[in-house]
Amino acid sequence: MKLFLTLLFAIFSIGISHSQRLIDREGIVHFYSKAPLEDIEAVNRQALAAIDGTTGEVAVTMLMRGFEFEKSLMQEHFNENYMESGKYPKATFIGNIQDFNGSLLNPSEKISREVIGDLTIHGVTRKITAEVIFEKKSGVLHVTTNFKVTVADHEIEIPTLVIKNIAEVVDVTAEFSF
Repeated sequence: MKLFLTLLFAIFSIGISHSQRLIDREGIVHFYSKAPLEDIEAVNRQALAAIDGTTGEVAVTMLMRGFEFEKSLMQEHFNENYMESGKYPKATFIGNIQDFNGSLLNPSEKISREVIGDLTIHGVTRKITAEVIFEKKSGVLHVTTNFKVTVADHEIEIPTLVIKNIAEVVDVTAEFSF
């Protein structure tokens, strides 16, 4: 845990001004794998996210073991066989909000922007682009996104025996409140 907190501090301190930083320590990341034999979904309610209110830089990190599944056996297989969570304990995203300006942090209506950055899962980093929605409700900034992750892009090996149980492309949804 101490190492995790040290890494978070390092990620968030790179180029982020303390006075303009928005942080959510309880972000929700959900994934859904629709496959011919079995649908798999899980949720992680411990994602940590920060937005630099001056530059539009975004950083997100979460422990892979934080994903909760309906079936404990799925959770065990996810962590031990596929994600190798002992070896690759976290996933991170570091990127920038495109066409960023301060009004995104206090929108009067829903605003959509692209975020481009590096997503690291299973020790493999890939550039992704995702649409992000900014909306203010009751004084709280809500940020949501939905994107797809191709399992093979992150060198996650699926054994032939269960290939029809796990989708090649997984839908990911993330929600943060600042």
